Amino acid sequence: MFPRRLFMLLTAVSLLAAAGCAIRTKAVPQVDLQSRPELPMVPSPSARAAWIPKGYRVEVVLSGLQYPTGVEFDNAGNMYVAEAGYVYGDAFAPARILRITPEGKVTVAADQLSGPVNDLLWHRNRLYISHRTKISVLESNGRVRDLVTGLPSLGDHHNNQLAAGQDGNIYFGQGTATNSGVVGLDNFLMGWLTLYPHFHDKSAREIRLQSKNFLTLNPLLLTAKEPGPMATTGAFHPFSREGEEVKGVIKANGTILRMDSDGKNLNVYAWGLRNPFGVTFDDNGRLFVAENGFDERGSRPVANAPDNLWIIQQGAWYGWPDYASGIPVTDPRFKPEYGGQPEFLMEEHPPVDTPFMTLPEHTGVTKIAFSPGGDFGFRGDLFVAEFGDITPMSGQVAEPAGFRVTRIDIDTGQRHPFFPARKETLGPPGMEYVTTPGPKRLLEPYFTRNGDALYVTDIGAFTIVTAAAPMPTPFPGTGVVWRIVREGAQPSGPPANLTVPPAKQ
Repeated sequence: MFPRRLFMLLTAVSLLAAAGCAIRTKAVPQVDLQSRPELPMVPSPSARAAWIPKGYRVEVVLSGLQYPTGVEFDNAGNMYVAEAGYVYGDAFAPARILRITPEGKVTVAADQLSGPVNDLLWHRNRLYISHRTKISVLESNGRVRDLVTGLPSLGDHHNNQLAAGQDGNIYFGQGTATNSGVVGLDNFLMGWLTLYPHFHDKSAREIRLQSKNFLTLNPLLLTAKEPGPMATTGAFHPFSREGEEVKGVIKANGTILRMDSDGKNLNVYAWGLRNPFGVTFDDNGRLFVAENGFDERGSRPVANAPDNLWIIQQGAWYGWPDYASGIPVTDPRFKPEYGGQPEFLMEEHPPVDTPFMTLPEHTGVTKIAFSPGGDFGFRGDLFVAEFGDITPMSGQVAEPAGFRVTRIDIDTGQRHPFFPARKETLGPPGMEYVTTPGPKRLLEPYFTRNGDALYVTDIGAFTIVTAAAPMPTPFPGTGVVWRIVREGAQPSGPPANLTVPPAKQ
C-alpha cells in the first residue's frame, strides 16, 4: 500500500490538468504516452526543408547539437556556440560552449556553466555569458569568471539575451519566476518548486498588494513540515506563504538590468516585463525588447495575452503582473475558459505604456537582431526568432504559432515570414515540428558584423506529451545552427556540415 502522503501527492497530480492549473488539452492534437509509448525518430536537418525568400540560400553549419541557444564570433573569426544544458523536460543536460575555428575545427571552450546558457556576447574583446543566475566572462585561459551572481533565475524564466549599449554598458532581460506572480501547481510541473520551495518573484520596487491569496492543491506533501492537501499562497511570496508588503530589490524579476562592462553598478533599467527574452539596440540607440505574454495556467491564469515588442524607456513600468500589452488583465478578453476573471494584485499602478507591436499569443518570441545591411540586405529591419507554442501547458491555440524567424519592417510595422519549415515537410498533427527536417524551435537570429550572413540557432525537436499531465519532452542531439546568405555569396565563417563532439555526461 502507498504511504498516505504519497497517495495524496499522486492524487493531487492526477487532478492537476482538470482542476489546478487551468491546463487544457482539447482542441489541440496531442501525443498520449499511454497510446504511443515510443516517440518518433527525428530526421537529420536538411536545407531543402527550409523556406527562405527568393535570392537567398540556406545551409546547415552544425548539427547534432544538444539544445543550442546562441552564436557569437570573436575578432579572430572563431565562432562560439552555446549548448543550454537545462531545458524544460531535461534539467541535467551538460551545459557548454563550443569554439569553431574558421577552418572548421570544433573544440570545447568552456563547460563550467549553470544551465540554461541563454546567450553569448562578444564585447570589448571578451566573451560574456548569460547563464542561470549569473553573468560571466570566458578568460583567455579557459576559465569562466563570474561578474554577477545571485540573479533570480531558479523559476520558470531566467536571465536572457545580452546587449551592449552605446554607453558601453551591458543590458539584459531577467524573466519572472512565475506566470503571473503566484507560485502554484504549474511551477511544480515545471520542475523547480520541489527543488526551490522558497523561491518566488521579487519586485524591483516596493509595492503593496491587495488582500488576495490563492488556494491550490499542495504538491509538496512529502516535504512540507506541516503537510496538508491544500495551500494558500500570496503573490510575490513563497508557496504556501501569505503577505501584503513587498520590498524592492535590484536583483528583481521581470526587469531589464544594466551593468558596467566589468559587472559593477548593477541597476534596474526598467521593470514590469513578464519574460523579456530578446534585448537589442537599433542604430539610433533605442532599446528593443521582445516579451513573452501571460499563459493560461497556474493559480492566476490569464488567457489570450499576446507576445510583445517594446521600445524601452529608462525607469518605466511595463505592466506585469496586472497589465498585458498595456491593457488591464481585468478586461474580459483575458478571462480564461476555466477560472474567474483575473483581478489586480497591486494596490496602485505606475503609468503603463503600450507596446511597439503585439505578436500572436504563444508565438514564443525569443532573441532579436537588427540587420546591419551589407551583402545580406534589409538594413534596419528587425529579425525575431519564434520558439513556437507549448500547448497545452501554456494555453490553447487554433493552430501552431511561431516556429520561424520573422522579419519586421520597423518603419511600416509589417511582419514577413523569413525562415520557416516548408509546409510539405511538416510532421503529422501534434508532431509537426518534431519530424520535419526543416527548422523547428528557433532561439536566435545572429548577424555577422559585416552583414554577409545570418546564423539561426535552432534548439531542435521539442514537444509536449500528455499522460496524467502534460510533460515537456525535448529531443537531445537534434539542435542545429543554420546559415542564410545571398545566392552566390561566399560568407566568412566555418565550413558547412560540421560534426559536434559528444558532451560529457
